[in-house]
Amino acid sequence: RRALIVEASYDGGRTGNGSAFVGGFILGGLVIGALGCIYAPQISSALAGTDRKDLMKKLPKFIYDEEKALEKQRQKLAEKIEQLNLAIDNVSSQLRHEQLPNES
Repeated sequence: RRALIVEASYDGGRTGNGSAFVGGFILGGLVIGALGCIYAPQISSALAGTDRKDLMKKLPKFIYDEEKALEKQRQKLAEKIEQLNLAIDNVSSQLRHEQLPNES
């Protein structure tokens, strides 16, 4: 039989945590930088020769759908703003008409 030995030590909780963060930060920067260098020429050439509609078709579907949804939201908001402006104009004209007889 072997004896099971468990050892625990406390080093203040600070040793190694900062260096692991810095190491991960540097490694992540290197990986993302390398991917950027690989894909940046392809992205810039795709952007250079296309108009907006062609660009949207080349994007992944979820981004294209998101853009369509945003445009629909913009249209809905513009319509609601127009309705609010009309309501404000109606109320202000009613208030003007109510004030006119009182002033005479």
